[in-house]
Order: sequence, then structure tokens, then C-alpha cells
Amino acid sequence: MKKALVLLLSLAFVLTLTACSYKDKLYVLNWGDYMDESLIKQFEKEYRIDVKYKPVGSNEDMASLLIAQNAVYDLIFPSDYMIDKFIQDEMIQPIDFSLLTHFEALEVNPTLASLYADSGFSDYVVPYAWGTIGIMYRTDKVGLQDFVESEGWAALFESGSTYRAGMYDSSRDAVAAALLYLGYSVNSEDGDELEQAESALRDANFHAWGEDNLKGRILANTLDLALVYSGDYFSEYYAAIEDERAINFGFYVPESTNVWMDAIVIPNIAQNINSAHLFIDFFLREEVALQNYEWIGYAPPYITIYDQIYDQILSDFGGLASTFDPYPQGSLREMYVYGSNERATELAHILARVKPNQ
Repeated sequence: MKKALVLLLSLAFVLTLTACSYKDKLYVLNWGDYMDESLIKQFEKEYRIDVKYKPVGSNEDMASLLIAQNAVYDLIFPSDYMIDKFIQDEMIQPIDFSLLTHFEALEVNPTLASLYADSGFSDYVVPYAWGTIGIMYRTDKVGLQDFVESEGWAALFESGSTYRAGMYDSSRDAVAAALLYLGYSVNSEDGDELEQAESALRDANFHAWGEDNLKGRILANTLDLALVYSGDYFSEYYAAIEDERAINFGFYVPESTNVWMDAIVIPNIAQNINSAHLFIDFFLREEVALQNYEWIGYAPPYITIYDQIYDQILSDFGGLASTFDPYPQGSLREMYVYGSNERATELAHILARVKPNQ
């Protein structure tokens, strides 16, 4: 009994020492599958900071968690339109760029920089990734690739009973896809255009609604095509190469689409601001950034990092590189803005009305 007691006390002492070896905590809210978590472990070991990392499925989930009672988050990774909302509501604080020793060495893609500068984001964000929405599809379905590439957004909405189509379960993205299909702005606030978008979503009779699981359903052959983010496709492509699996899926980005940016921001409720800047700066180190962006599959906003990954894709996969570029020459791209609260509410209502069993 005494030996058992000694062992228990010794174990408790070791655990106490381990916990005490972390001088600080950092609470991070991010999307699922959106950071190489081995790098988080590396950061923890280097800085002796205990990172509490929580993944979410949407910008709306992120906002809900941020305003929840007793919420404590030091870093979040929202998208452009939600950043717009957070700035309007004074929920995030300016970044102290003097604490980011690696930021000056990284030049942001000038097209992206101009887009978010025009939105008034510059003081509040460290760009994390950017890309597009597009159509992921199975290449082993007879006629499907030609159908997608010739019809673009119409392929999602007019697949009928021939192909099983999936739509992203996000009011912002679903309505944007419908507006693009109809030839309208993704930020339209015109009542008639939004009504048409709602009708298009309802009439499409999608086989499934989902989020990150849509790409998996295409791989599992329970969907033939679906709206996905560009990085969803690339992460699955890299995984298939690594696992030596057959690649029976493709990705098509219509000429006119959304271009989005996700960024790192610091909420006003943050309690560990110095640690938050250390975390950001760590992920801006070139070798860390390269590993992270190779893992997540999304386009880096920083030219030197992007060029290295792009050149590697071009060398290894040839024509795949053209799809990796979020803003190819001659294409039309539009970044989301939050707009009014009334529009955001209407988008949510549209989604609720068009989804089955709602």
C-alpha cells in the first residue's frame, strides 16, 4: 500500500512539474483541417506555451463562440466577410506588427493586398490563406467532366437525376453559388435577385448538403459533384498521392467566382496578447510556413512561399498548378463583404427555407 501511495504521489509530482513548465496558455479558434498540428506541438515545446486549439465548421460558429458567455479566445481565423463584421462591431483589435519579426520579409500578393486594403482590414489582419470556391467532381463518371467544364455553375444546379450534386451548408456560400449561376454579384442585396437565388437553390434538388464532408463523399462515390473550397480539393489530391491511391476526382473553377481570404485576428477579449503575436510570428517563419501550407493545401498569401509551392506543383503535377492560382489572368473574382445585418439574416432564412426537412 505504501509503495502504491509513493508511486501515485510521484506521478502527481511529475504531472505537476509538466503542467508548470508551460508558462502561459493560448486559446486558438480555427477551422478544421486548417493547420498542421505537429507545428503547434513544436511551438508549444519552443515557447513553453500550452495551446488550447479548437476547430469549428463555419464563420457563424466562430462568431457564436466568440460572443458566448465567459468566452476566452486569443486568436481566431475568420474569413473576409466575418472580419468585416467583427470590425464593424469592434470585436477585434489592431495587430502590433512590430512584434512580428518575420512579417516584413514576406510580401503579400499585391492583388490580394489591394482587395483587403480596400475593405479597411489592413490594421487588423495577418493574411493566412486565400482561394476560391469551385466544383469538385468525379472523373470516372461518363460525360461529367465535359458537363462541368462546359456548363460551369449550371452543372451544380442543372445536374437533375443524371448526377448527384452536393451543396455547401453555408448561407453565404450557397447563396453566392446561386447568384453566380444567375450571373449576379455574390454580394447582391437586390431583393429580386435574392429571390431568384432562393428559387435556384430550391429547384436544384441537391442530393446532399454538407461542409468539409462533401469532398469525402465525392471520394466515397456517394456524390458526383459538389461545391467545395479550392484547398479541399488540393488537400485530398496530396493525400491521394501520399497514400498511392488512384485520383478519380477533379476540380473546376468557373471564370467568374468568389475569391476569399482567411486571416488571423486577435479578439478584443484576448487575454494572452503577447503569446498570440508569438504564435502568429512562428507561423510566418519560412520553413514553418512552407510545411504548414503544404499540409493544408491552400494557397499562401505570401509571394515567396506561394512561388515555392506553385513551382513544386508545376514540377510534380503540371497543369494542376493553374487551378492552384486563386486569381488567374482574365478571370473575374469578387471578395465577400458582410453587408447589412438584414442581408445576413435573409441569407440564413433562405438557407433554412431551401434545405429539405427545415
